[in-house]
This record gives sequence, C-alpha cells and structure tokens, in this order.
Amino acid sequence: MRNSPGSAVVWDTETISDVSLKERGAHNYAMHPRTDVHFVCFAVDGGEVQTWRPGDPVPEVFANPAGTKFVSHNWTFENAILRHVLIPRYGFIPIAWDHQDCAMRLALASAYPAELGLCCEALGLPFRKDPEARKAMLRLSRPQPVKKPKKPVDPAQRERDLALLMERCQSDVAATRAVYWSNLLRPLLQQERVLLRLDAEVNGRGICANVPFLEAVRDLAVKELNSVNVRLNELTAGVITSVDQVARIKEAWNQTPSATIKEVC
Repeated sequence: MRNSPGSAVVWDTETISDVSLKERGAHNYAMHPRTDVHFVCFAVDGGEVQTWRPGDPVPEVFANPAGTKFVSHNWTFENAILRHVLIPRYGFIPIAWDHQDCAMRLALASAYPAELGLCCEALGLPFRKDPEARKAMLRLSRPQPVKKPKKPVDPAQRERDLALLMERCQSDVAATRAVYWSNLLRPLLQQERVLLRLDAEVNGRGICANVPFLEAVRDLAVKELNSVNVRLNELTAGVITSVDQVARIKEAWNQTPSATIKEVC
C-alpha cells in the first residue's frame, strides 16, 4: 500500500556523461566510466529539500537506509545511478527494493502521464518545468569540449547553469513528493506491487542471452533483407530499391497493370 505523508524520503539525481541516456538506456548509461553525478536532492518526510554534492559526507538517511521508504519518479534510472555511481564511488548504501517506491509507476497505474511535468499539470499540482533550467541541464549533461571554442565562453555561465540545475533538481523532488501523496492516485494493488518488484529486479540484473546465436540471427536477417532489396530493384528497374520505401511501393502498385503485378508477385 502507498505510504501516507510523513513516511518517505523522496530523491532525484542530476548527472553528467560522455554518452546519451536516450541512446544507451539507463543501465548502460549508468555503467559508463565517465557518467557522474552533479547533485542528489532529497526531502525527508515533508521537510525542506536538501542537496548532496560529490565530496560531501553521505547523508545520514542514505548511510543508514534500513527501515526508510525511498521514493523517486523513475526508480529504474535512480537505482542504476545508485548502484553504479553513488555506491562504488561515494560510499552510499544499497537500498532494498522492498523499501522503495516509484511515483511514475503509481501515476501510470491511475492513467496519468509518465513525464513529471505533465503529470503535475494533469493532477492540478503547482509545479512546472522551467525551460531555462532544461537548457542548463542539456548544457551540463555532457563534458565541456576539449577543443578551443569559436567564441569566448562566459566564465560565470557554468555557475549560473549549475544554480539552475540545482533548482530544477530540488523542484523535481518537491513535485515527485506531491505526485506521490496525491489523493487522485490510487494505491497499487498487491499483485501490481509484485509485478513492480519483479520488473525492477529483471531490469537490475538484465536477461541472459545466447549472444552468438542472436548475432547469427541478425546477420541472417540482414543478408535476407539485402537479397530482397536487390530483387526488388531488379523487378522495378531501379524505381524501388528497398522494402522501406512504402510510398514508392504504393505508387508502383497503383500504377502497374495487373498482369505485371502478378509477374512481380
């Protein structure tokens, strides 16, 4: 059953990496050696949002997490960063799945949007994403280029971006807490909680696979696709060179005499 106000730690992270989260996924992103953390923002119960930075002592609630419920908006990402960055590099402690909850999954179970800003808007909560803070996040999510920039860089720009990023992280914690406590979201059913944990465990450990077999299947599919495309090119005299050219295929089908269609088929 979902917690009531005054019984959870809500937390969020802001990160930096050489790789793209969208392209790599949370697990590979978190495992990359150049992925690191700008901030961890968190709020204990209904208290003020606090901020941890690399070099600070591990917050007490993360140093001794037993018996405390931890809530994030997307626990897949937050736990990947905890496991691969915060624990090995900064001395954080593992948090058991039974002591965690995900505000995003709770929102989805009640048919509300997954994205935090849209979810707050749908729930009528007074939290909105700052577009300037998003721009700062994008600038700070990748390391600075080594090559000399074409124009001088404002030395204070990074500090302004970091301030905006911290505000964004703190606001996301407050917004996640408000979503999690919203009376418009129903508690997860017991079977939903079981599936939620199983999903988290599978994502945490990955899935065993016969990689050589999968690579062979991929190569076979590519070979067959190339063969089909070559034949398609021959049959259409170069008008259609790929099965992906749907518009050309439709146009050729509509314009080709039925006898020719039968021959092609």
